[in-house]
Formats: sequence, C-alpha cells, structure tokens
Amino acid sequence: MKRLRKLMWTTALLIGAAILGAPTPAHAAYNVQVYDDGVLQTVNLNGANPGAAINVFTAGNSLVFFGATTNFSISNGSGLSNNPGTNGSGNLDLSSNEQITTTFGAGGGTHTIQIVLSQTDWNTPTGSPLSLTSSAGGSAAYIAGTAPLATQTISATYQGFLDNTNTLFGQPAAGSTPIQSASVTLNTPGTAPLVFTPGTAGNNTVPGGTPFSLTDVLSFTFALDAGSGQATANVSASTVASVPAPAGVVLALAGLPCLGIGTWLKRRRQTVAAHV
Repeated sequence: MKRLRKLMWTTALLIGAAILGAPTPAHAAYNVQVYDDGVLQTVNLNGANPGAAINVFTAGNSLVFFGATTNFSISNGSGLSNNPGTNGSGNLDLSSNEQITTTFGAGGGTHTIQIVLSQTDWNTPTGSPLSLTSSAGGSAAYIAGTAPLATQTISATYQGFLDNTNTLFGQPAAGSTPIQSASVTLNTPGTAPLVFTPGTAGNNTVPGGTPFSLTDVLSFTFALDAGSGQATANVSASTVASVPAPAGVVLALAGLPCLGIGTWLKRRRQTVAAHV
C-alpha cells in the first residue's frame, strides 16, 4: 500500500511539474493596415507613432482604430478575436462598428480603401487540417450633396487568410481562400444593404501548423459623380479556422498514469496470490 501511495504522489508531482514548467505563450502581434488607392498609410500603434494617419489601440484581443486618409475617413473601427481560443475554432472579426466615409464627393472620382486586420500566435497541432471560413455583410448610405440625383456605386470584397509561417498580415502562397463580394448603386439619398455573395460562407481546407496567423482583408471601392456628397459604408466580417478538437488524445494521455497504477496493482495481486 505504501508503494501505491508513493507511486501516486510521484505521478502527481510529475504532472504538476509538467504544467508549471510549460512555456508561457508569446504575446500575439495584433495590428491594422490601411491602404488608400494602394498606398499604405502610417499607423500609430498604442501611441508609438504620434501624428500617423491611422490610430490603433489594442487591449488583449480587442482592437480599435480611426483616422483619415487622402480620400476617406474611418471612425469607430474595431476588431475582436478569441485568440488563443480553443482547439475547436478560432475567429478574427472586423466589427460592424467601423464607418468608412468618403471625402471626395464634391469633385467625384473612383477611389479604393482597403483595411487589413491581422493577429499572430494561433495554435493547433502541426499537420492538423484546418477548415477556413469567411463571411461578411453590411450596408452603404448616401447623403445628398449639390447633385442629389448623382450616381454612387459602392462595391466591396472580403477575404480571410491563414498563414502557417505565423507572419503578421501573412497570406498563404498556395490555395485560394473564400472571397466574399458585394455591390450597391445609390441614386437617391438613403441606405441600402451590401449583400455579400456567396450568401453562405465558403470553406477551404488548408494544412495546419503551430503557430499560425489569421488575416482579414476588406476593400471598398467608391465611384462617385461630382457633387454627389458623402457616401458611407460599414461591414461585419469574420474569418474562422475550425480545428479538430484533440479531446480523445487529451483523455488518452490523462489516463496513462491510471493505466500504470492499474497494471501495477494487477501484478501485485498476482504476486501475492502466488505466495499464498
């Protein structure tokens, strides 16, 4: 009986040492990039670069951003993730709170703004298959200017990426990811939905790795007649990496100490019986 207690205490101490000795996960890199007509805008991340075009603040897995570029202004931009999440799934979201507003309505023209949200250090067992899913939905509004019947065309695309090199803003070199697209034409003041297609999120299986990054890429193109006033757009977008939960493996490993004790007890009984 003493040998059994000693074995149990030794097993418990080994498990405790393994848990306490496990490395602390690295703090995930988390940031936003904004492009105006393909030109990357400067970013002020957590006050490190005052005077930059885009201000970004992070707190845990929450992120907010705002600022102004040559042709657009961004207010109430936000991101949210569940990193490190669970082994079941990880999601990186661009919130619907962000509002993109044009500033070139008086002169008209066609300009594109792209928002890229990214975070590193998502984890899954190496080699596990990951099902990557992206989806989006939103709306666009038109506020009349000097030409209230001017045509305003607003289109949007959304992509979700997983990068096995764990690179911030990384995108996979092989295998296309789901692409969501939407467009709306506004000829009178008001609001219309941006209906992203396909209506249901597409799926793409990509190889797993430890660790990896997730990246959301959202683009808006505004084509405005001169005098059309301001146009706005917002969207709710999300990328989800679904990972097979290794629950069976965890349970099997957890049962190894008990299996060892059971085997020892069985042999102990056989030894005792042999000497009776």
